[in-house]
Amino acid sequence: MDSEHLSAERVTVLVAGDATLGDALRIPSGDIEVVGHASTGNEAVAAVLTEIPDVLLLDARIEESDARAVCRRMREWAPATRVVAATLLDDERAYTTVVAGAAGAVLLDADNDTHVRTIKEVARGESVLLSRMAGRVLHDLDAWARRSADPLYPPPTLTATEREVLSRLGEGASPATIAAAHAVTTHLVNVHTGFAVGKLHRYVLGNERIAAEQ
Repeated sequence: MDSEHLSAERVTVLVAGDATLGDALRIPSGDIEVVGHASTGNEAVAAVLTEIPDVLLLDARIEESDARAVCRRMREWAPATRVVAATLLDDERAYTTVVAGAAGAVLLDADNDTHVRTIKEVARGESVLLSRMAGRVLHDLDAWARRSADPLYPPPTLTATEREVLSRLGEGASPATIAAAHAVTTHLVNVHTGFAVGKLHRYVLGNERIAAEQ
């Protein structure tokens, strides 16, 4: 059901990164429309503001303006464009792009079907996280929730479902495996991941604004 739904969608994508990323993404004709390419962070921001694509596929190694800065600008200036971070490793740099505003991530050396599926899922409002970063999102949200917080700006709290999804992803389970265990769709699993990632983004953005005002 999910794959049929995904195959019927048309998504506009802007690719930001070096030639390696463009070469890795071999999109079937008519499935996804690539509306532009950018080789630096500043070019990516300018191109997104011109094209307003559904998704920005952003190489986490982007130069000139790093991926974190690009994600922050997208969050502020182009919230309708969702960011997928393309990364070589599920590492700290990849995680910080999600903290800064990316809705999902995909490994550069994943197969093309995985790239296309991730782009489409993120365009639909879902979030797709790599295993280690899912565990980090859970850990960080829990750590913030334990802190003594300003009552006017309480830390985010996860629902039981969001917590289970992040925990299972962090253990290495795929969204499809989690979905099968509960007789639901992968779309629903990814939506709950997105709810958790949205809470992460809102809390980080709020803290940045508070710090800027002090």
